[in-house]
This record gives sequence, structure tokens and C-alpha cells, in this order.
Amino acid sequence: MIRRPDSHASALIGIGLAAVLATGCGSAAVTASPTVTASPTVTASPTVTQTVLPQATATPTTTPASSPSASGSTSPSVCPSPTQDLGLGHVNAALEDKLPGVIGGICLEKFSMPLSTYMASPIGGDKVLYTPWLVKFGKTPDQIDLAEANDLSRTEHFFVQAIQVPGVEAAALTGEFANVARKEKWPVTPKSIAATSVLEIVDPATDAAGGRGTAYVYAKGDIMYIIVTDNESLLIEALIDLINLT
Repeated sequence: MIRRPDSHASALIGIGLAAVLATGCGSAAVTASPTVTASPTVTASPTVTQTVLPQATATPTTTPASSPSASGSTSPSVCPSPTQDLGLGHVNAALEDKLPGVIGGICLEKFSMPLSTYMASPIGGDKVLYTPWLVKFGKTPDQIDLAEANDLSRTEHFFVQAIQVPGVEAAALTGEFANVARKEKWPVTPKSIAATSVLEIVDPATDAAGGRGTAYVYAKGDIMYIIVTDNESLLIEALIDLINLT
């Protein structure tokens, strides 16, 4: 959830980040049609050459006009399919499906792991919240999975996490999470964003260190979602997508 200036995914992934999305979001290249060069034979008359040139110029002008519509770069279809495991794992594909694949035209890479594996990482102050949070529901971190959709292109440092606690309702998930955060002296502020009730929770240590210490927590059904971004438009789009996906 809340981390140092770079998300925990960058520590886990290492040098594989650039390779995954190098083939990603801008793959549709439309080249101007070379067929229009078919009239070099008409060079005998200067008058004819002047007549042909304006028409040859008009054809390339039409080609770029169709180029933007052909390259629709915000469509999920332009994102690469995961071709490498990157060591992050996919222990719960169904939970990964509860996360968006594209937000604001940014391709997101999905992975999942037991919550206990995430907590064993040396990165992230939020790990102190999960054990006491789950105690309320009679669960332990090794019984619960976490899925994440992360901007591995590094353009926005944006990610969304999903934590599913079977049999627990949304209000209980967020309510107890807020209680645990407050006990740790983390500021918790209820907000309405995109006509949706969320909790803004701040990790003071990460925030003081200059990292992205603010997370937005939303729950539906038995899944709690955690969004980390400082881009308001991405936050709004993420919330709308989560509502539609779940």
C-alpha cells in the first residue's frame, strides 16, 4: 500500500521493468502509403509535373489524418499480455481480475501473492496494520491474498491493491482498518470522491521521507482496495473502474 518514493514492485522486479512495457502501449505505427510514387514516368513535360505534384502532396495529407484514429492508444488491446513471470507470482488470478488493466491510458501489470509474503518484504510501512486488522475477523496474513495492478512503466508511480477477506462485509473491512490506522497514529479522513465514500489514510513516516504516503481505501463486497497516487484524475478513474469491475 503505502511505501517509500518508489513502490515495492520496483524492488521486487529489478531490471525487468523496462523490458516488460517496452513493447507496451505504443505499438500501432501507421506509415504513409508508398503507392503514390507510381508516376515518375511523366517527367517529359514540366507542365504535367506541376499538375501531378499537388495531387501527390494531397495524398500524404490524408494519411496522417487517419493515423490518430488507427492508433487508439488508450484501448486495453494495446497493452502487452504478461509474457514474463518476473518472480512476482500469480497465486490468485481471480483476485487479479478484480483490478483494472489500464487506467488513464497507462498499462498496468498485475500480480498476486499471499499477504504474508507482501508483509515479509522490507519495503512499506503499512505491514504493521494488517495483522491487528485481520485479528478482528479471525484471520491471519497467510490465509489472505493480495493482488496488485502496478504502473511498471514508471510514468506515474500508480498502483491499486486488492485484499480479499472472505465472509467479511465492506463496511467492516474499512471500519476496522481505519481503527487500526488511528491506533498507529496514522491520520484517517473520510472523503467522497467520484460520488464514492473512501478513506484517505496517511503513513506519516513515508510522507515525511518524501514518499507517496497517502492512500485511498475503498471496499465493496469482501474486497478492500487501496489506491496510491498523487494524480487526482487517475484516482477518480480508478474508483470508477473498480465500481464497474466489482
